[in-house]
Amino acid sequence: MGTSRTARFLARIWFRALRREGPPLPPGPCLILLNHPNGLLDPLAAAASLDRRAGWLAKATLWKLAPLRPFLAAFRAIPVTRPRDGDATPESIQQCFRKVHEVLARGGSVALFPEGVSHTGADLAPLKTGAARMALSSPTPPFLIPAGLVYGDRGAFRHGALLRVGEPVAWSDLARRGTDPDAVVELTARIRAALQPLTLQDPEVRVLALAQEVAWLLAEAPGSRVDLEALRRRVRALVPRLAALGPAALADLEARVHDTQGWLRARGLRPDQVGHPYPWTEIRGWLPGAARRLGLTVLLLPAALAFWPSYRLVDWIATRFTEEGDQVATLKLLGGLLLHPLWATALAGLAGWCWGGWAALAAPGALLVLLLALPILERSAEDLQAIRGFLRRRDPAVPELLEARKQLIEAFPELEGE
Repeated sequence: MGTSRTARFLARIWFRALRREGPPLPPGPCLILLNHPNGLLDPLAAAASLDRRAGWLAKATLWKLAPLRPFLAAFRAIPVTRPRDGDATPESIQQCFRKVHEVLARGGSVALFPEGVSHTGADLAPLKTGAARMALSSPTPPFLIPAGLVYGDRGAFRHGALLRVGEPVAWSDLARRGTDPDAVVELTARIRAALQPLTLQDPEVRVLALAQEVAWLLAEAPGSRVDLEALRRRVRALVPRLAALGPAALADLEARVHDTQGWLRARGLRPDQVGHPYPWTEIRGWLPGAARRLGLTVLLLPAALAFWPSYRLVDWIATRFTEEGDQVATLKLLGGLLLHPLWATALAGLAGWCWGGWAALAAPGALLVLLLALPILERSAEDLQAIRGFLRRRDPAVPELLEARKQLIEAFPELEGE
């Protein structure tokens, strides 16, 4: 199975929404340069979104983990040794470079993470110089393509992800200088400058956090289906504006935003539900579909309960065995791929022992039905949320919140068009 098909199959299971924005990749060899905020979910999301197959640089230590080897082979991974892992030698580094150059010479593409490590930091980590040195030393000059990954909730199953592809980094003026140290430093700085705006990462940590909170308050859809490109643009527009505020104004805005978030949490509402008029024509169009979905959800309840223990076990393992937020989703994905089939096998054995061979088919069948029915279950959860919003539509605080939203857009008019 090819890289893209493997990635798309797994991505359909994990992500509810996966979107790609930006120009298509140019024809010819490309080095695709990505930020790295979410462990093994990053190559999965990017490979499923790209419009061509690419090889992937991966740290050599991953080959020591037997469960990962089939995925490394499917993703055509190229091992790279890192000094921090203690196994890097000049020969191993040159071997990695040669393999990358061979792919580029065939007109292929290689994707890598210039930060060199997955992390939860608000800003991009300092970029390693490997990407610049690979490009400057390549006999076949590649296009350098920055691409930012943005997640709705990076640790959550069935959330959204965005791959925002940027324009190629200009570096032809540096090509004749080869791997001259100054050229390497300059090209690395250009890569960082091109990559940063495509992400939700910034050195202004406090301002970035507030910008994201404000952007989420202006979201027009459920969190798992929110337009992440509009969210990214809002955050990028807000960061310089908020950074220019004085300390008192910034603290006042933070307090108002946190008060609003607290009100929403207390009432179990989404921002887009506040002030929604719920006209009868909309309700009449929604009601039949909601009734069907909720009815199907009731029928699926026995299957969901049967696999609830394995679902909770995967979640427990992911949160118990790592404190790194960028690794939670990786453990959930790998744990789910391993534990859910094992649980289905155990249930099948128990059913077969109790009721005979045909009963053994019920458990794997139930797992398959649940996977196929995920969109229905998700829409049913939104239907219940819509009912909650309808019941809360006359809350006395709604006019005040709408006025606060209006004032926010008036203070930052660039948000209105996003």
